[in-house]
Amino acid sequence: MTVAGAMHVPISLHRALLFAAAVSLSSTMLSAHAVPVVGYGEGSFASLSSCLVGSDCRIVATANGPATQVQWGSQSALSGFVNPSTLTAADISFNTFTPVTGLQIARLDWYNSPTLRLTSSLDVFAVNYSMAVHFTSPSGSDPNGNDLFQFTIQNPINPTGDSLYGLDLADLSSLSSSMTLSGVTLSNFRYQVTDGAGSGTSWLQGNRWYNDESNYSTLSILADVAVTPPVPEPEIYASLMVGLFALRFTARRSRRLRNSRDSNVANLSAAF
Repeated sequence: MTVAGAMHVPISLHRALLFAAAVSLSSTMLSAHAVPVVGYGEGSFASLSSCLVGSDCRIVATANGPATQVQWGSQSALSGFVNPSTLTAADISFNTFTPVTGLQIARLDWYNSPTLRLTSSLDVFAVNYSMAVHFTSPSGSDPNGNDLFQFTIQNPINPTGDSLYGLDLADLSSLSSSMTLSGVTLSNFRYQVTDGAGSGTSWLQGNRWYNDESNYSTLSILADVAVTPPVPEPEIYASLMVGLFALRFTARRSRRLRNSRDSNVANLSAAF
């Protein structure tokens, strides 16, 4: 049926082929649906060194579990660990869907207390931080990642803030290579410092995390999660080839019919 006044838009063979390819690729892409991302991160401390363990520094348990907080210094000259500085390995959980930009997989909370300096024991000391992240979904050949960070904490005389060193990008590369999940890719592992309440400020520069006295700060380890691009199945290629062949056949048939029609019109014109 022909609608009077309707516009006839010719479609070239080249455009038809491009359209068919786009439809096929779109079907492939739509098969990559959102994937649930569920899991949790945790951490702990060990191996305090270069400070008077038990007097000036120690590792204690918190609600996050055993060995989840480092304490150093005291605001009392008579007893230790009165309102000390604290570095806490927090438990975090996540439950979301791909794609995710900046998924938090680990967190450290730091309160830098203006403690007294009775000895030089706390000038510079070290502690190891062991973090682990576990994915319950998606599954994979290795859904558990872990890494060991070797921190050095510099505690200068007040009022100068303290600094934590050892946040190297090489550690994040090791962390990313320790996890293999089905259907998703983990990338762009990075650190992020968020300044919290308090009278000062905090920031991250290179592998150094700085925090002013009487200030709260949070460091997060983030990652981006995306669906792994699907590999087209052989039957998709077969369907595409059949579709392209059918379009080429239709285009040739239309061209022959058009040429025949033009020839008939020319013959009729010549007869008159």
